Amino acid sequence: MNISEYIESKRHAIKKVKSDIRERWNNRLVKNSWHLQGTDGAAQYLANYGNNIGIDKVIGFAVCAEQEGYPEVAMGFWQKAFEIETGAAPVPKKTKAAVKASTSPESTVIVEAAPKLVEELPSHLQPGRIVTMQAVDAPFDRSYYIDSPDYWGQPKRDGNRLVVVATKDKVYYQSRSTNIKAQPSIEINNLLLELANQIGTFVLDGELYYRSSTGSEHRTAPQAAMVNEQNGQPVVAIPIYAIFKALWFSGQDLTNKSEVERIAAGEKIGKHLDTQYFEVVPTAKTQAEKASLATKQQSEGREGEIWVSHSCQYTGGKDTRTYVMVRTKYNLELDLIITECTKTTVVGRPFSAINVAQEVKGKLVPMGSVGTGFSQHDMEEIARRHSANPGSVKITVRCQGLTERGKLWHARFIGICEDK
Repeated sequence: MNISEYIESKRHAIKKVKSDIRERWNNRLVKNSWHLQGTDGAAQYLANYGNNIGIDKVIGFAVCAEQEGYPEVAMGFWQKAFEIETGAAPVPKKTKAAVKASTSPESTVIVEAAPKLVEELPSHLQPGRIVTMQAVDAPFDRSYYIDSPDYWGQPKRDGNRLVVVATKDKVYYQSRSTNIKAQPSIEINNLLLELANQIGTFVLDGELYYRSSTGSEHRTAPQAAMVNEQNGQPVVAIPIYAIFKALWFSGQDLTNKSEVERIAAGEKIGKHLDTQYFEVVPTAKTQAEKASLATKQQSEGREGEIWVSHSCQYTGGKDTRTYVMVRTKYNLELDLIITECTKTTVVGRPFSAINVAQEVKGKLVPMGSVGTGFSQHDMEEIARRHSANPGSVKITVRCQGLTERGKLWHARFIGICEDK
């Protein structure tokens, strides 16, 4: 097999570039300008970060480079992948029109950049390619962030991360894992379209959640509807899009600006949107405001707070080196694997509770059981997925901590892990 055939066979096997590859592309290759250095850029990345790198990641970088419009960088990664699998190290021939790679004069590979869905946006803000900035667990107590003038605070919302790319013709919705999602509701979609036609294309970073009649926040409509039903309220749950900040506004890329500018732009956009479906997440800036935020979150039984350095640039993924964006919580939240759905004699219920475990160094460690927080829809979906793929279904569980034996204490089901 020559390198042309190799590339074609491998490229077609890749359905989607994983979010961790895009994160490294943005934070390592682009940040160091290696994406502008052709095959040398790929070689530099591999020299710095490629020790014992797996073949799947090398191919992922090659496809990512192609989609971002850097075929020569892609060829550097394809060469490495080819070398790992075959032991050969082909030297490609280059032309202005295309990158040609061959082990024989007849074989040619033409690499084209993936088309832009929104022409005016740069590649890193295209729908399906945006790597969101994610908070990591805070290394210090929340009092440190309340007292520090370098950090601003926002309430942590209990929903699913959602990036909105609104243009005058169409609105795109992207999950944290870079999947394109369906519109949350017709009303939300129409309001975003209408605003984009008034002020131009904009990109928002935020979270979608469902608010119950009691004011509690939920990741799915059935969960909020269950609370409404229990309180004798209309079952229908309204989706709320919580705006954290803007990444593009008034023709400007805000990812290389400060958090101050991103939050301000998000507030400007949010002023034009219906508060029945949209919320501009409040930002606590002073010490007094931050202390009040923490008190309010705890008294209302909310998840916790997000603290972000107001001078930072937007860096996709989790940054455990500088801790520019961190989270403090009042409850422990874990993603656990379902090991068993216990039997029940209650008519209409597919199970009584679910036993869960945590994966630690390739082994499953039992964590106890979860028996509350499910709607009927949740239970049926969990039972269906577990029956189809036992041991592969993950759920998010929130608890008040762990017992002395390492089991969940007062655990509650939060949601099925779709994008984690």
